[in-house]
Amino acid sequence: MENLTISLESLANLSHKLTVAESTFLTSSDMSIKYEISYKIIDKLSNIITELTLSDDDLSKHSSTLRYILETLITSDLLLKEEDYFLKLYYSIYVQQVNKTKAMLFRLKNEILVLKEYATSYKTEIASLEEKYASNPILLDIKSEEIFQAYKKTLQNDIYIFLNQLEEYGFDFLLEQLEKVILPQYIKKVEEYINLKEEKAKELMSKEYFKKYFSVGHQYSKVFKLLEDKRSWSQKAEVVGLNEEYKINYETTSSLLHFTSYSLLTANTIDQEEKEYNYMIINQYVKKICTNISALSKAMLLDIFNIIHVK
Repeated sequence: MENLTISLESLANLSHKLTVAESTFLTSSDMSIKYEISYKIIDKLSNIITELTLSDDDLSKHSSTLRYILETLITSDLLLKEEDYFLKLYYSIYVQQVNKTKAMLFRLKNEILVLKEYATSYKTEIASLEEKYASNPILLDIKSEEIFQAYKKTLQNDIYIFLNQLEEYGFDFLLEQLEKVILPQYIKKVEEYINLKEEKAKELMSKEYFKKYFSVGHQYSKVFKLLEDKRSWSQKAEVVGLNEEYKINYETTSSLLHFTSYSLLTANTIDQEEKEYNYMIINQYVKKICTNISALSKAMLLDIFNIIHVK
């Protein structure tokens, strides 16, 4: 009977070997990056495999784990096949931070526009009510509340994050909070991430380990253009000869990870036979990943020996 103990033990042993290897030598920055990536891969795999063992009857959990570990395998292959890929992998976070925060800023600005439009319309209606029911303040309050609830219900027909606080704050205060407090915070955060990205680009272009793989001259704006990897997972899989495995994995997992008739109508429990098959696949994926990281570690150690020998 297959289980995942072998994968967890392999990852733990590899982590120990890396720790010993790294602590034996003073590594350069690029080697430190490779070691850090290796540690992060091992730690992440250990965590998600442990989580799977705690809910190993969950069909969706099996699918997401299979997909993630295959993508990790593809990545570990690329780390060996493409000498500069470790830099693309490691520093892409600076681009992702900017893009994700910009996306939230875009959502916020759109919601402010929607709120302004509804607030203007709401105030027009309330002004009309005040004129109509000036002599009856109780009825005015009742009618005003009815209109407010109608606007709130209309807003609930769409998907919002910030406008969900309308009930708590009302139009004027919510709009003031979004424009004067929340919006400046997001603008500042985007600026901070852009500045951080630019600072890192300027820093990288002066690093010998970066210049070993990329040439940008004095133009730091080129740094992240060269580091960004826009290939899809299927394209990456093809580069490392895992395109067929990716197609099979994608087909078997997508029907459960996305909303399909299969994911809707199939019970979210996995039978024992399929569970054993998944364990076999996961163990094989992890074995190959460990082999790749070990090979990467040996290459790093060889580089260290060469540096020592040259000195």
